[in-house]
Amino acid sequence: MINLWFSEWKTLTRQRSFYTFLFLWVIVFSLLFLLEKNNMGISGFTNISGTIVNILLYLLPLFMMMNGSFSIANEMENGQWRLLCTYPVSIAAYIGGKFLGIFTAQTLMFTFSFGVSMLIGLITGVPLSLAWLVRIYWFSLLLIFAFLMMGIFLGTFVKTKWQAFTLSVAAWFFGIMIWPTALIAILGLMPYPLIEPLMKLAMFINPAEFFRVFLMIRWDSGAVFGQSYDSVVHLFESGTGIILLILYLLAYFLLLFTFAIISLKRRRMT
Repeated sequence: MINLWFSEWKTLTRQRSFYTFLFLWVIVFSLLFLLEKNNMGISGFTNISGTIVNILLYLLPLFMMMNGSFSIANEMENGQWRLLCTYPVSIAAYIGGKFLGIFTAQTLMFTFSFGVSMLIGLITGVPLSLAWLVRIYWFSLLLIFAFLMMGIFLGTFVKTKWQAFTLSVAAWFFGIMIWPTALIAILGLMPYPLIEPLMKLAMFINPAEFFRVFLMIRWDSGAVFGQSYDSVVHLFESGTGIILLILYLLAYFLLLFTFAIISLKRRRMT
């Protein structure tokens, strides 16, 4: 698995697209930070904070799912998967190496671009809060972690990169773009007493929604969710909230990891 990890990491860092996205993230964050230059500075949840969170929610899940699914689909398409099946490499090690290699490369790319953008902001006189920057950074890493694993899982069902692209965009469109609309439409058909528990259940089903709610509550902005989320607000604000987040990430990863192994085992036997 370690060899697969370093192989995937080196492959990604040698691609031109890796440095293109790094440059684009630097531009995006630098411009967003510069928007607050004439204000009192970024410390709490402001309009610019909401803008950055929305941009991350729209872009990171799509990019990560495409990266993860393409890494599997590319080897399915060019025959490398069949070659790997002849080596004594377990499917768990294959998926784990893929995930760790891509996650390492994407984390380094995002960390470097975020750091450069922060440096540009400080040089140009933007008063940035360290706590604010840490929240944005960890929120981004959570999105990278969750949706990269989802992308790898989706990649186990496709044979070509075009199929991987289509499936990734479809999953992103439903889970990010139309999730609120679909949720409202479905809950409108349910009996009133079931609406509140189903809303909370839906939050755990969609990792993007879970991370967004968690971030808002930890940012002392949980009041925007209304009285029905009071129990969630109290839970996430306490120390138990961090434990719940860790357990959620562990369960989410193991679930997709297990299903990905089962899917590839079936393809290996065909």
